[in-house]
Amino acid sequence: MAVRRVKREIVSLLSFIRTGELGPLKLGMTMRGVSELLGPPDWWTDGGSGAPVPVLWRYRNYLEVFFEVDEPYRVYLIKVPNLPPAGKKYVEIYWGLRLMPEKISNETGLSDLLRMPIWAPDEKVVVGICHSWNPVIDICTDKVRLVWSMSIVGEEIVQSEAANGRSRARSIAKRDELSTGFLGIYSGFDPKADRAPLDGWEDFSAQDYLALVSKFEESTVTKGS
Repeated sequence: MAVRRVKREIVSLLSFIRTGELGPLKLGMTMRGVSELLGPPDWWTDGGSGAPVPVLWRYRNYLEVFFEVDEPYRVYLIKVPNLPPAGKKYVEIYWGLRLMPEKISNETGLSDLLRMPIWAPDEKVVVGICHSWNPVIDICTDKVRLVWSMSIVGEEIVQSEAANGRSRARSIAKRDELSTGFLGIYSGFDPKADRAPLDGWEDFSAQDYLALVSKFEESTVTKGS
């Protein structure tokens, strides 16, 4: 099948976070359409689905496309699994498409991202902390989900501080600081419903979450001054 080559295009990572669309790649596209747009993936698998065709395609280090298991195999999830290294002007996702990070890098933390002027003031942005499974924290909108994880050592530190009666603000700020394992940006039809597990989450508005983190940061500065 001929690949529909287009002129080289640069897409914004911020735009993907806002809209869930990665340039010409959108949810609901058929596998045939993705193949014509991007060409063959660098790696693929059926993901254990038993589908007659590979339903997970990966392009380089910055794009994964998930298809439904039934024809015409439509895209139901688009994932940017890694953030670009700091200082990169852009990274190439596939022939014809480059991703512009716009000050977002693998050094950007969850609260750093929340402080950026990405979303409109009236847009619902939820920060979730999972207490029942892996030490995971995420940002959810109706378009995307961004996920970070914490190491086992980090989780032990947070649990130890909680056991010693540390304040709620300190506990959340410490979790925020130690959640340095980026797990991806997921664009889906209902990102919050794609959480795994679905239960055991404590949700905050972006404003309330940053207020708690800032409260601890401000008290630390006051004590140190």
